[in-house]
Formats: sequence, structure tokens, C-alpha cells
Amino acid sequence: MIELIPASYDTYELSKNERLKFFFIVSLSMLLVSYLFYSSILLSIISLFCCLPMQKYYKKYLAKKRKHELNNQFRDALYSISASISVGRQMPEALLEARDNMKVIYSENAPIVMELSYIVKRFYVNRESEETILRDFAKRSDCDDIKNFVDVYFTCRVTGGDLEKVVMKAAQIIMDKISINKEIKTLTAQKKFEAKILTAIPLIIILFLRIISPDYLRVMYETFIGRIIMTVSLIAIGAAYYLSNRITDIKV
Repeated sequence: MIELIPASYDTYELSKNERLKFFFIVSLSMLLVSYLFYSSILLSIISLFCCLPMQKYYKKYLAKKRKHELNNQFRDALYSISASISVGRQMPEALLEARDNMKVIYSENAPIVMELSYIVKRFYVNRESEETILRDFAKRSDCDDIKNFVDVYFTCRVTGGDLEKVVMKAAQIIMDKISINKEIKTLTAQKKFEAKILTAIPLIIILFLRIISPDYLRVMYETFIGRIIMTVSLIAIGAAYYLSNRITDIKV
């Protein structure tokens, strides 16, 4: 399990199965779209080289998704940690109990379960200091909520503040942010769906014309100007979809 812990949640390394799945789906999509716009097997094969740069964006998407899951699961871990601290447990013991509780709620491969298992091992096996372990977790996660909690926790330790209240307050703040994010996603879900529909409509129209009246689009495939127009159209469709996703990607 230790080997699965990422050095940073800002990066993502694809497994063998994930890489094969990605290249299969993207390659098939590129072949179909390229042939639809150019009606050329050679150009469709050449378009497969676009799969390599697209892998970078896929990794960013998976890294963002994993970080989001970690942040949401960390809220539940905080509730468990708070309950343990309220009955007199020290932080290592609270984290150990939180790991066991998270295993019941989530799967063994859940980010928070793997992180807590890694942290507990560093506590009890490697005998590393509490501050080193938690600050390393905050740095690797690159989540503002986790960073703020760690900073407040050690400030509370130094100043002698009420640790139980600090943990509960942190959990409540994260819960509020998650609720706001869910509301925003609900409001933008329709717009994202509309963007997908608008992107698919030109492809459906071209496919429909090629099936019903192949001669109607023949000039677009057999002349140089026609190839340019189809290329510009394809780029415009991709750019419109990209911009629509950027516009609806609202961050709290």
C-alpha cells in the first residue's frame, strides 16, 4: 500500500490498465472523428499521434478528481478524530481509529484510507515526529482545507487551545464548502450537458449527410479548400467545447 501513496496529489501516474483503456478509447474516437471529417484512412492514422499530448490532460483530470475525493473524505476523518480526542486520545491513536473507521465507510483503495494507513505506519513503525508526518501530508495533498487544519492544529498545540473544538470547526467549514460545491455543480450540470449536446450536433449532422447524401459533402473531401474548411470546423468545435468547460468550471 505504501507504494501507492503519491508523492504529490497534483500529479497522477496511470496504471497499465488505465493507460490501455485510455489509448483504446481515445484512439478509436480519433479514428472515427478524423475519418468523418477527412474521409481519409491515412489522415485518420496520423491523427493517432494526438493521443500522446491528450494523455497529459487526462492525467490532470484524474489528479484533480483524486484530490477532490481526498478532501471530501478528510471531512469524515476529522469527525472521527474529533470523537477520539474528546475522550482523551492522542493524535496518533485518533488517526489509528480514524483509519479503522474509514475502512468501514470507504474501500481499502480510497485515498483517505491509504493516507491514514501510511501515516499510522510512519507513527508506529518508523517513529517519525508528529509534525513531520502531518506537514508532509498537508504538503503532498495541496488541499487548502488540510493545510489549514494542520497549521491550526500545531498552533493550538503551542498555545494550548481547545483541540476538540478546533477539529470540529474545521470539519464544519469543510462540510460547508462541500455543500456549496455541490450546489454549484447542480446549477452548472445542465450547462455542461448542453455543451456536450452542442458539440455532438455538428458531428451528427455530418454523419447524417454522409449517409443520406454522400455527394453533398464530396467537395469538402476532394478539394484543398474543402479540407481547410473541415479542419477549421473541427478546431472550432474543439475550442468551443474547451471554453464551455472552462466557463462552467467554477471553483470555491
